[in-house]
Amino acid sequence: MKHILCEGGDELGKNTLIEGLIKHFSFDNIHIRHFGKPPKEFPNEITPLKFQTECFYKEGYLLEKISQLEEDVYGYYENIVIWNRSHLGEYVYGQMFRDNDPSEIEDMIKNFEEQFLLNNSETYLILLTADPEFFLSQEDGKSFSKNIIQKTEELKLFNKIFEKSSIDKKLKIKVNKNNTFISKSLILNKVIDFIKNNNYVE
Repeated sequence: MKHILCEGGDELGKNTLIEGLIKHFSFDNIHIRHFGKPPKEFPNEITPLKFQTECFYKEGYLLEKISQLEEDVYGYYENIVIWNRSHLGEYVYGQMFRDNDPSEIEDMIKNFEEQFLLNNSETYLILLTADPEFFLSQEDGKSFSKNIIQKTEELKLFNKIFEKSSIDKKLKIKVNKNNTFISKSLILNKVIDFIKNNNYVE
């Protein structure tokens, strides 16, 4: 079973990358998941962090159910779960926009990885990043971050939690060169080669 976690800011190419991965894997047994944001309002006894913790466990148990489908002695039936945004995003947006304690988010992320991801030898983390100015130029008005200060902080926190993640197979790709995207096919081929060869890449 493969877990492929695609992470990074809005409009940096996650959807395009995932579309390419789906075609590469010939659409076979692929499950697309998305770690969403919490609702805007909570009952008094529910905090954003508690809500996200519950969501993490629900997603983890779903992974366990999917993996049970793979008990195939012929090794034919491999499931691939691709995450369009992962559990790492809460480290960024939770402390930037929901006033969550970063150390508590780190603990939540560590627990999730230990319980549901690290026992799988084929878990891959892909982070798409960019220069802050380029990141801002892609803003469509729908993101949390609206200005260069927030965009810079968002990128910094994504890089920080990428390094802190216990996942050992991880790849970071800068998607721009000056004011333009690098080739989308080049990005896709880097990711495919990374998954194929199981290498850690800076």
